[in-house]
Amino acid sequence: MFGTLAAVGMAWSGLGVETTQAQQVNSMQSANTLMHEGQAFRVVQASDPAAAGWNLDAFQTATDSSSSAFGSQIAQVGHRHHVQSCGSCGTQCGGSCGSVGYGGVMACPTCDPYRYATVEALYMRREGIDNFTLARDFALDDPDFEWAPRITVGVVPDCVNGFEVGFTGVLNWESDVSDTTGNLVTLLQPGAGVSLDRFGAIGDEAESQRQIYDSRFWSVEMNRTMMAWDVAKLSIGGRYVDFVEELNYTSYNGIAPFDETETGILRNSAENRLIGLQVGADIFNPIGRFSSSYVRARAGGYLNLAESDIFISDANTRQVSGSNSSSEFSGLFEFGTGVRYQAGEIFAVRGGFEAWYLTGVATSEEQISSATVTPTFGRSLIADDDVFFIGLTFGAELKY
Repeated sequence: MFGTLAAVGMAWSGLGVETTQAQQVNSMQSANTLMHEGQAFRVVQASDPAAAGWNLDAFQTATDSSSSAFGSQIAQVGHRHHVQSCGSCGTQCGGSCGSVGYGGVMACPTCDPYRYATVEALYMRREGIDNFTLARDFALDDPDFEWAPRITVGVVPDCVNGFEVGFTGVLNWESDVSDTTGNLVTLLQPGAGVSLDRFGAIGDEAESQRQIYDSRFWSVEMNRTMMAWDVAKLSIGGRYVDFVEELNYTSYNGIAPFDETETGILRNSAENRLIGLQVGADIFNPIGRFSSSYVRARAGGYLNLAESDIFISDANTRQVSGSNSSSEFSGLFEFGTGVRYQAGEIFAVRGGFEAWYLTGVATSEEQISSATVTPTFGRSLIADDDVFFIGLTFGAELKY
């Protein structure tokens, strides 16, 4: 009985060993072969194409071609379609290394360089001249709205960082008012050492008078830009602003018996040359399939190299002349809002409203701080005036 059980145990043990060995052999074979309908096929690992005897050059060409075709199919708006290795990725496109690229390679997205140009027509007016006068009988009006271009050209080597330059101007406002009714009197009064007979202050009254107030504005800037797709553009850079004003006041008197005309003249020029830094933002908010509203904002601090010149003559005789200059701190703040419409793949149009606030500048009206004319009249430069501009903008943008 015991002998029979032992024999059966030994047979079972031998059968188990045989079965395990057979499974190991089959497992090793299955790692390299595939059985299908009684036929064995060799299995080659994807990481070792040479083991199959493939042509590596042809394999690489086919892989590159496939990757290129695949990449062109997933290209996105904004010129993104390439991938580069982590070694040179950095912070391009606002991303970071660590994403998986083609073939499992760590990569990050980049984009083709693109350029843009914006041409806008500004329809602006200089506020605050209304009712300024040196004559008793008539005053200046606010100047009309004037046209001037604003041109911006930029380049973006990748999807985020870029540079742009811009030019605004020349905006030229003029208020020109005259009176020829006779018996005209000036508000200027002579002080010690000054004669103002032909201004109509004393003695004969003037037959005609004229006041001309002129303002000019232009600027040039260069900025570093940072893009956030089509949602926002941030900028920081340098800007030069040139703001000049001129006041001309003339009074004419005819003298009997030969009707010879003698003239009284007052001229002032206030010049502001602003150099400094500014920051800006353009924010876009979609309101339709092809349209969006936008907000444009700029704020800058500047060193103002200001200068003022004064000249007064009466009856063809110079009474006062001189100039003064100083360095002051000034600021320029711009705000605009409007609507932008994407008319084509690379073309868009826009229009809106803008307001500018210029502070810490010398103006001609501020230099005439007193009605009493002395030999030192107008020689003390005052550069703390504020100027306000309002208007409309219309423009077109090309992005390529």
